[in-house]
Formats: sequence, structure tokens, C-alpha cells
Amino acid sequence: MSTEIASTPQHPSSTLVNISADADLRLIKLLAPTTSSPSQFESTCSDHIANGDAAGLVKAIVAEEGAIGGLFSGEYTVEEAVGAVCLLGALLERVGDETLEGELCASLADVVARAAAASASNEDGSAEKGSACVAALFNLRSNGVEKVRLLTKIVDLADTSSLAPGAPEGYSALADMLESSMLQSSLTLWGGRNDDNSIIPDGEQRALFQAVVRGMDRVLAKLTGDKKGDEAASVEVEVARKIKAAVDRKQTYLMLILETYKEESQIDNEALAYAQAASIGAIRDPINLFSSQQRLLHLPAISALQKQKSTVALYDLLKIFHEGKLQDYRDFTSMPDKSSVFAAFQLNEGECMKNMCLLSLVSLAGEHEEIPYSAVASTLDIAEDQVEKWVILGVSSGLMEAKMDQLSKVVIVERCVVRQFGSTEWEALKVRLDKWKTNVRGVLDALKKSGAGVAIGSQ
Repeated sequence: MSTEIASTPQHPSSTLVNISADADLRLIKLLAPTTSSPSQFESTCSDHIANGDAAGLVKAIVAEEGAIGGLFSGEYTVEEAVGAVCLLGALLERVGDETLEGELCASLADVVARAAAASASNEDGSAEKGSACVAALFNLRSNGVEKVRLLTKIVDLADTSSLAPGAPEGYSALADMLESSMLQSSLTLWGGRNDDNSIIPDGEQRALFQAVVRGMDRVLAKLTGDKKGDEAASVEVEVARKIKAAVDRKQTYLMLILETYKEESQIDNEALAYAQAASIGAIRDPINLFSSQQRLLHLPAISALQKQKSTVALYDLLKIFHEGKLQDYRDFTSMPDKSSVFAAFQLNEGECMKNMCLLSLVSLAGEHEEIPYSAVASTLDIAEDQVEKWVILGVSSGLMEAKMDQLSKVVIVERCVVRQFGSTEWEALKVRLDKWKTNVRGVLDALKKSGAGVAIGSQ
């Protein structure tokens, strides 16, 4: 599994990347012209080089923002800017103090990000330069906390084309790395996921996940604009597919953000805002990310929504989508103080009803191996001739596998997901296991008797 990000195009420049004995001096001469006092800058840096003071040299360069800012002028290519930053990254390795190295690395990344932001209106690829320069630092550093901080900046600086999910694997190294299972594996490798002894604080991981959510918002804004601007059916279908992929990635990272709030005492207004966004996402599409969203109700930040007057109805609706049935949903919508939740949080009532019917069908399938058409019709409050349509929808959603006996008008359930697993479900599982045990014992007894009969007949 690769944990590096492509930091430059495939045509490296020879201007700066050739490291020689006087590379530091050449770098200083390159950076000096855009500083407030070029001669003073060169003199100060030269003294640090003569004294072998790598930390002092990096500090001097970072303190003079014009030095890095000059790399973002139209005079230098992406490759040349990355080459300069790589030399600075090599200097960090000579500092000799891990804590100071980390601080200087963070300061350097901050200066690069500010320089990229200041030059963003120049239309000369400044954003690409900024992301590529920080990516170069990311690839050079090995400390887990530093890598998380640098990756956070890379995501914030990255163009939407390099962030957008849904493209073939290998199209964008950054988009591939941000696939949730890939990133979580990387975090584990760096020492910071699902481990009480994690070296990467929850706050640092949260900041990274928040950057991904911001990135997906930028991707969605761009894709929505593309969809409105192109009427070709094939393009519209492709854009819709990419929008779905971005929405799913955003929802996944909203849940990862919420997992970093492990205690009720950590819940603040920001946590509540993310909990609200994740709840809205789970209600809008409870099907696609069904398995991963099942843990939502157990998160402290989600539980806190029921204590807020403005979000208690949202929490109640989320709970129905996780545990309730169609009748619970209808009871909810009939209450004047609850029904306003749809307009308040921009929820489509028609889509909610459709999804609630599917979830109710799944609950019914989890309770019975064979379901009469009449039972499905009664549960969903539909005509019996509509049952097969809903079973097909349930199967196509991936939440269940079933066959229909049209002559007997029975749905035969082969597999279905479990919406909740409590004492009732444990009891149902015990009954099924006991039945299976009895059946197996009957088969074994029959085999023994058959074997005995054969043995007697052969004598």
C-alpha cells in the first residue's frame, strides 16, 4: 500500500533538484530577491550555513515570508518550487531535535500554504504549486503527527480534480489515499488509529477528516455547476455518479469526525454541527452506507442532539430510520411539532417515505423466512399487486436477497441485513440455531440407521 502522494509532474527540472555541496547557498540566492532585504537575508543565512546551524537556517527562511512567496511567482515552475522545498526538507533532517524538526516543518508548511493562498488569483498554478510543495514535505517526513498535519494542508490546498472520488484507481494518488479504508490503514501505519496508545491525538485526526469534508464540499459545488452547464445525457449520468461518490465520501468522513468525540464532555457547538450534518445525510440515504451508519446512534455527539431543542426532532427521526418501522414514521409525521423537521433540514418527504418502506420491508424479512404477500402489503400499506415491485426494490438495494413464489404468493427470504441487534434478535437467533441443531441431529440419526441397515443387509 502506497502512502506517498505524487508531488510533481513527470518532467522534473534540473534547476534545483540537483543537490551539490553548495546547494544551500544556491537556494539562498534563489530565495533572496523577493525578501524585504535581500543582502541582509543572504548574510544571515550564510552565517547559519557556515556554522552548520540547520535549524537557524530554516527559521530564517520561514521568518521571511517573501522568500517562499517568490516561488509562487510566474517565474518558477511547479517542479522548481518543489525542488526548493525538497532542499528545505533535507535541511530539517539535519536539525537533530525531533520536536524542533516537527515545529519547523509545520511552520514551513504554513508559510507555503499562505504563499499559495496569496497567489491564488494569479491563475499561474499557485494552488497546484502549494499542494505539490506540501506533498513533497509529506513524502520526506516519517513522523505520524507531522504526516497527518501535512496531509490536512494538502487536502485544503488541492484542486477539486485531484480530490474527486469516482475516477479509475491511479488517476489521482490523493483521491485514492482518501478512500476511507485506505486512509485508516495509513493512520494505523503511522501510529494513530484504533489504539489507546496512539501517537496521533484525536484532535489532529479530526482536523484531517474535517479537511476532507471541506474538500468534498468543494468537489460537490464544482460538480453541481458542471451538471447545470451541460445538457448531454451521457455527461449528466457521469456527473451524477461522481456526485453520489462525493456525497458518500463526505458522509463517511462526517462519521469519522464524530468518532473522535469519545466523551460527552468533549461535545461543543462544532461537534453538534457535524452531528447534525451526519444525521441529515443518514436520513437522506439510509440505504447506501447502511452498515457503517448503524453505529451512529451510539456516538456521544449524536446522542447530544436529543438534548437540544433545535435538533431533538431530527434525532427522533434518525432513530426511527435506524430502529423503527413505517407506522412509527407515520406517527412521527402526524405530530405538528415533529413534521416541521423536513422543511427545517431540507429533507424530501417522498424520498424519506420510500426509504422507510424499504427499511420496514427489511425488518419484516428479518423476522420471517417466508412472508405472505398479504403481510408485506399490510406492513407497507400498499395494494397486494404492488408487493413484487417493493421486493425487487429491496433486493436491488442490496439489503436483502429473496425469491418470490407467485403461485403461492409468498416471499422466500434467503438473506437480509439486521437493522438492530438486541435481546429480541438474540432470542430469534437462538430459536433458529436450535432448529438447525434439531435438523442436523435428525440427518445424522437417519444416516446412522441407513448405515446400520446396509451393514445388516450385507451379512
